[in-house]
Amino acid sequence: MKWRQKALLQSLVARLPLRLSYSIHYYLQRRSGGLRRVDLSHRLKMGLDLMECIVRQGRSVESGVFLEIGTGLQITLPLVLWLCGASEITTVDLNHYLKAELVGGDEFRMRTHFEQIVRLLGNTPGTRLSVERLNALLAVGDDIDRVLKAAHIRYQAPADATRLDITPHTIDYHVSYAVLQHIPPDILRSIIAEARRLLKPGGLFVHWIDLSDHFSHGDHSISSVNFLRFSEREWDRLSGNRYMYQNRLRIDDYVRILTEMDATILSVKEHVNPSALELLQKGFPLDSRFASKDPRTNAVTNAWVVCEFR
Repeated sequence: MKWRQKALLQSLVARLPLRLSYSIHYYLQRRSGGLRRVDLSHRLKMGLDLMECIVRQGRSVESGVFLEIGTGLQITLPLVLWLCGASEITTVDLNHYLKAELVGGDEFRMRTHFEQIVRLLGNTPGTRLSVERLNALLAVGDDIDRVLKAAHIRYQAPADATRLDITPHTIDYHVSYAVLQHIPPDILRSIIAEARRLLKPGGLFVHWIDLSDHFSHGDHSISSVNFLRFSEREWDRLSGNRYMYQNRLRIDDYVRILTEMDATILSVKEHVNPSALELLQKGFPLDSRFASKDPRTNAVTNAWVVCEFR
């Protein structure tokens, strides 16, 4: 589907009553969107990349206490963390999006790809896969409540990540995957402030941010930086709904916000899209908000950001 058609469809669906709106959106995602096929290896790699960020800072997942924001539809990331030794994982979301069929699908894929999981998770430097935990997880079946209990995962939704009922300074790692880009800047600052309140001294803020135009994921006729040409008003008209909102912050904006909030940046692992960079260097038209930035900064399509708070 062409991106403008998708933008119009999602805008229309978002205007429906919430329950009906979400049901239709989920149906469309399963039928023709990103949920048509779930790639277990990709989702496992997501957890491996997170653990690699932690290990590179001389820390360990084992016995760690994690807080994930933006659970979404599945709990693959919390499951990977638990399988590799985390002691407790709390995962929160603004809305109750967790789907039984997707959690069950993860459990089924783990059962049928047992050797793949052992190979991927068991050969990651600095981490240790518990085959005992994996066997225990597979033994409980696909019931969500039993899976959550078996993996010591607390799921809270609806929950406000700017104000959580969690004791201060009890979290080792505040994490997310492909979530921060969907949060308005003012709320993002409040979430960071809450992370600072909850993290233990020396605890890590570890987040993967998707900085690409999400419409380009399904419409390859546009680039990953296509959305940078629109004004705020135009972009809000196209994507200012609960399903496609993107704040369009660039990586330097995230670093600036974190630094302003007393974070010490430990690592920024960026991926620059070569074709997007070439396009920008050739004069791709940009809104004034982005025109003064270095083309390489605008061409960063995703990044792992790791920091701690003073």
